[in-house]
Amino acid sequence: MKAARPAAKVVRGATRSARPDIQDEITARRKALADLMHSQVLGQGDVSRGFNQITETAVQVLDVERASVWRLIDSGAGIECMDLYERSQRRHSSGIRISAADVPRYFEALQRERAIRAHNARTDPRTSEFRKGYLEPLGITSMLDAPVFLRGKMVGVVCHEHTGRPRRWQLHEELLASSFADFVALVLETAAWHEAENALRVERDVLETKVGERTRDLQESESNLRALVDFSPVSMVLTRIADSKVLLANRRAAAMFDVALEEIYGRNAPAHWVNLAERNRYLEHVFRHGRIDDFEAEMLTSKGKKFWASLSGQRLRYGGDDALLAAIVDITAQKQTRDELLQQATHDPLTGIFNRRHVEEVLRQELDRAERHARPLAVAMMDADHFKNINDTYGHQTGDEVLREISERCRKTLRANDILARYGGEEFVVVFPETKLDEAGAVAERLRVAVAENPIRVGDKALAVTVSIGLAAYAPGQDIDKLFQRADSALYTAKQDGRNLVRV
Repeated sequence: MKAARPAAKVVRGATRSARPDIQDEITARRKALADLMHSQVLGQGDVSRGFNQITETAVQVLDVERASVWRLIDSGAGIECMDLYERSQRRHSSGIRISAADVPRYFEALQRERAIRAHNARTDPRTSEFRKGYLEPLGITSMLDAPVFLRGKMVGVVCHEHTGRPRRWQLHEELLASSFADFVALVLETAAWHEAENALRVERDVLETKVGERTRDLQESESNLRALVDFSPVSMVLTRIADSKVLLANRRAAAMFDVALEEIYGRNAPAHWVNLAERNRYLEHVFRHGRIDDFEAEMLTSKGKKFWASLSGQRLRYGGDDALLAAIVDITAQKQTRDELLQQATHDPLTGIFNRRHVEEVLRQELDRAERHARPLAVAMMDADHFKNINDTYGHQTGDEVLREISERCRKTLRANDILARYGGEEFVVVFPETKLDEAGAVAERLRVAVAENPIRVGDKALAVTVSIGLAAYAPGQDIDKLFQRADSALYTAKQDGRNLVRV
């Protein structure tokens, strides 16, 4: 520890020149944080008193008018206030409920982001839904909300609400807000421990040890920046911009990248990026704006394991060097959930191809591009012939298999830029971007042949299936409804002319 003290003094000076507010603010807030960490209430399983103490400390540390703790209810369909503390009134209250259906953008942001920093809550799209009924009547202008995670699952949120002129939240304030969310998780987990007295005793010892280590780290640190990094509830890494070497990191970062803490210093930061082009884009934004928030990238551990991370970075001076302080959160599970939700929202569950809503959205974008740049565009409506007979004769399960096979044959036949979707029932849509009508007609004919040339086998049955296709080309000034009507009219002509045909 003695060998580290000279370096720590250099850090203190560097931090003051880069961020003159960090030293005073963190120093002033250490006692309140330390008092909260030593509080016996957090370890007694008294949820109400624990929340009272957290919200009272939060308004003091973050200098806000209101702080509150909310829990997720109804399987994520809403949140309920467990404790709200108003600083000026010195008053606690609870019981308010908010439905996700009333503020959908706010709930989406809670699931997606590490924290919601709404500098102007009345205009920020994530919080503006509260404006009329909540923000304006109470004089709230800025919000800083941090989700509460328990065993990897979001169970609630801690809210900090500022009144007066809109306030710009800083990175260290976001980290402090996340710390209060950690305290809420500790209260909830401790309450569960009290259900089993023996387990409580063991876990209480572990909790006190962790709190003691965190407190000693802060007390022994001569560098306010080092204290902030060590205290952070998320992984923090400080790298020198000149050579991309790691200058400082905390235990969470070492564990995240599967590196011993004493070996993380001096490591080459780019070695932990899967895509260096993404890192360059990340750095370019930091150089241009001085900071970056919620940049998503795929990272690598020292053992080659890949994971998705959200990075928030800020440029500063450290020991005389130009450096980059990054907060890193593993979002692999959240991204997988988000990707699954996107898949469900944009794809047909039966066939796996795009659904009607998504293809209409894509087509509107292509129509706009075709209009602005005078580019060709064509659309095909495709319908399985006599499909009702298949369902009536062999049953709907066989009909479903036929639709899957038609989708698969079309998918293999179409070009890379063509867009295939199930429009409903046995009807499909194909969008042909940058394609003239005769070219689209040639592709449509290949689709017809791909379906008709070989029977579709379902179990021991070989079914002769054909499709009829109607084509229409985009005409300037035409909207999506008119384009679909023309393609549908051509499809009707193909049916009238005998089916298993392509008509324009």
